[in-house]
Amino acid sequence: MIQRNSEQQKNVVVIGNGMVGLRFCEQLVEKDQAQEFKIVTFCEEPRAAYDRVGLTQFFAHNDAEKLMLARREWYAENNIDLHLADRAISIDRQNKIIRSQKGIEIPYEKVIIATGSYPFVPDVPGIKNRGVFVYRTINDLEQIIDYARNSKRAPVIGGGLLGLEAAKAALDLGLETHVLEFA
Repeated sequence: MIQRNSEQQKNVVVIGNGMVGLRFCEQLVEKDQAQEFKIVTFCEEPRAAYDRVGLTQFFAHNDAEKLMLARREWYAENNIDLHLADRAISIDRQNKIIRSQKGIEIPYEKVIIATGSYPFVPDVPGIKNRGVFVYRTINDLEQIIDYARNSKRAPVIGGGLLGLEAAKAALDLGLETHVLEFA
């Protein structure tokens, strides 16, 4: 099913709705006074853009809304099609069509890829076991909080900024915490 906009505006598809994807949308809305462009954005997460830098605060309040960078209504008010929990899975450059995991096809004039980064997960024995998490999304933190209820210890792999934030969060959850850093 190919979706077309009724005004025949040029589609700008933003793949990723994190901090950078949202900032691009804000800038285009601000600069596109003639409304030449229709913005369509795909986000693999079930939530719109939120402050990943503030993820650790989530442990204090367990309220995802407090981390949101834009109200859900902002997207609608600015005529932005927001596709949550739907990854863009292919870019057909010849026909200029984006295809999503849910089967949506969007013709595009321009594509912005703002997918962000993914955590490095070392290939070590046990890495795929139950109770091994990454520290990247609100969903990750919800799983960590749930698992911590029946745990006593938390090893944290990585002594960088996010690793130390994860270690602090584990301490705050009442877990004996150990940080492992690769040298």
